[in-house]
This record gives sequence, C-alpha cells and structure tokens, in this order.
Amino acid sequence: MLTSAEKFMVIAIVLIPGWWFVGWTYGPLLLAFGLYIYRLIRYKRLDLSYPSLSVVALLSFATYWAIIYKINVPNAGLSGLIISMQMWGAGGFLLWYIQSYQIRVRLQVVAWAFSIVVLQAMSFWFITHFILLEPNFNPLATLMGTLLQGGQYSPGKSGAVSDFLVPYVARDKHFFGLVRYTFFFPHPTVSSFIFGFILLIALDLKNQLWSRSLITSCSFLIVLCQSRNAWVMLPIVVCIHWLVTTGKARGVAVLLALFAAASFVMLSVPQVTNTLTEKITDTTEATNNFRKASSDDRNKIYTRTWESIINEPPIIGHALNGPTVKPGYDFARIGSESFILGTLLYKSGLVGTGMFLTFLISLLSWLYKTRATRPSCCFLMLLLLGLMSTVTEFLPTEVFTVLVCVMVQKSESNLIAI
Repeated sequence: MLTSAEKFMVIAIVLIPGWWFVGWTYGPLLLAFGLYIYRLIRYKRLDLSYPSLSVVALLSFATYWAIIYKINVPNAGLSGLIISMQMWGAGGFLLWYIQSYQIRVRLQVVAWAFSIVVLQAMSFWFITHFILLEPNFNPLATLMGTLLQGGQYSPGKSGAVSDFLVPYVARDKHFFGLVRYTFFFPHPTVSSFIFGFILLIALDLKNQLWSRSLITSCSFLIVLCQSRNAWVMLPIVVCIHWLVTTGKARGVAVLLALFAAASFVMLSVPQVTNTLTEKITDTTEATNNFRKASSDDRNKIYTRTWESIINEPPIIGHALNGPTVKPGYDFARIGSESFILGTLLYKSGLVGTGMFLTFLISLLSWLYKTRATRPSCCFLMLLLLGLMSTVTEFLPTEVFTVLVCVMVQKSESNLIAI
C-alpha cells in the first residue's frame, strides 16, 4: 500500500542507526550520488525539470562556499569542494530531484517510520542505563571517518562530532545526575532537534493514543539530550501550534486573559509576589549554573564573533572558523555555535548571506503556495529550525529534516494500519 517513494523514505528513516555508523557528514552526498546514479542506470536519462530559484540559489551558495574556501585555504586541494558538497551541494541536488519528480509521502508513513526510531532510542537507553549501567568506552570511528580521517578520538577536536560513534558521554552528568545522550546522531543538540521534529509530527496525528505516546517519548528523549536550545525553543513552537489550531482570535484572547489574571495575582498579592521573586532568582541562578562552562564559552564566542563582524564587515566571508576563545578546546572558536552569526555572516559574508536568503525566501514561498496539502508540522519544524539557528551551527543532519518537510503531505486515506 506504499508508493516507491514512501518505501524508500521508510527504509531511509528506520535505518538511521546505519547512517550514524556510516557517518552523517557524508550522508546527503552519498544519498544524492546514489539516487542520480540509480536513475541513470535504470532509465538511461535524468529528465530533470528546469531548476527552481531555490535550487539555483542553494547550488550557487555551495559553489560560492567552495570558492571562498579555496581563497582562504589555497593548499586545501579538493577539500573545499567536498565540504561545500557535503551539505549545501547535496541538499541542492536532492531538492532538485524531489521537485522534478514531484515526490510526495504521506504524513502517517513518515510518522510510522520515525516512531520506529523513537522505539530504537528508548530501547537503547533502557539497555545502556539499566543493564549495562552506562559504562565508559572508547568511541569507534564511523565508516567514513575510518576511511578518510583515521586518528584517535579527542573530545576537544572538531572531528569528534562527526567522525566517531558517541551515543552518550558517561562523564557528562548534569540534569538530575542523568548522562547526556546523543543516540544515533552527531551531537546532543542535533538529537534534541530530531526528536523535537518527531514531536511536532505527532501533534498532527489524529490517533490520540499514538500521538500522546510519541509526544511523551520524545519529551523524555529531549530531556536525556540535555540541550537547552530545545528546552527553550520547542515550547515556543508548541504554543504557536496551539494558537493556530484553536483559532487565532480565540487563542490570543485566552492567552491574554491568562496573562492578565496571572499579572494581577503576581503583582497584587504580596505573598505571591515575594514567593515568585525568590523562585525567579533561584531559577536564574540554576539556569546559569547548568553546564556553566558551555554557557561561558558560548558567550565568549558570540561576543568575539560579533565584534569581528562589526569591526571588519566580511563582504566575501572567512570560510573557516576564527581563532579559539579557549586554548586547548577546538570547538570554542570565533564563528562557531551559531548558524546566523557564524555560518552566514562571519564565514559566508554578505554575499553568501544574500544567496542563502534568496534560497530560503524562494523555498518558503513555494511551500506556502502548496500549503493546502501540507501538515502544519512542515512549517513548525522550519520555525523551530529558524529559532535554533541563532545558537546552533547546523550539520548535514538538518538537511534531511528539511527535505522531509518538502516531501511530506497530508494523508489522503487511512491505508496505513495503526
């Protein structure tokens, strides 16, 4: 009862642990290469439609990245081309393929496949936590990491994120003494984003038991990932979903009424005011102290990156991260930890930022024109992606989620058995 595209989608999602083993860094590139080769072998031709503005802009952005990387690193060889193709180039060619053949998959199919991933993650946590007792281990390299990089695992070096299999960090315990998990993705922030996306999909499911089970499981997994970005941004997106689904006027009126009532009680009753003040103070201190070293590093990165952009506005872009703000820790570099501030403004420059904005605006315009057949999770996920982009630097993993949003549509029938 599944189309060929849906069968492929189910396999690709269910085998996410396999993508993790191979290496997420090269995932989009291998997928794009495989699809185009398959099309040529089977049909002897591609028959692609004329590329849309979003495809042209994204491929131009990938080409631009390769050029500025070569300018800033003259001895890089083909590495600049590979780096740009891993994410932006592969994403552009996959988007071109999807739009050319008008590939669509039903929401229920995508939800079922992601439900298997959630079940895999929950089972993995149960086994490692209760049976194996979360032992220390020496991370193994991914398949592509072994073939192309090699070397030993070092948490403070950039290759540790994408080239090694690190499902959890045993020494990293913060929230209620829980170990911080990555599961089958390169970084806990990425994991929390994926589980947040699955949670947003669950909000569109009509089967309440399925929906609530998926929401509860994803919420628990996001807690295990211990990513503050998701803890802050995801509730905002869920609230917006509630406002939209309950009706704009009704939702806003209810929200304002609750806000007014809460404000009156908090500011007019001395006992409540004093208690609230103490709670806010304690919560602020706890938030600042939660993974305090990470917060301090991020503040230094954002400050130094912003100062660099203001003092010397990058017209072309630096292509690479700048000097480290914390000696001995390779991750904490100027231009990192933020897609908007680092990847676009600092590393891509004003020219590259303009290209990416052209891609983004044209893609959003196309999605809006076809909104009648799309579930709300498509737009909510892009909103979550935009909010998190202020304090997150994206990896190729996010390319897959955007492409899923491009393909998913409302289920037109109940062919999928729950």
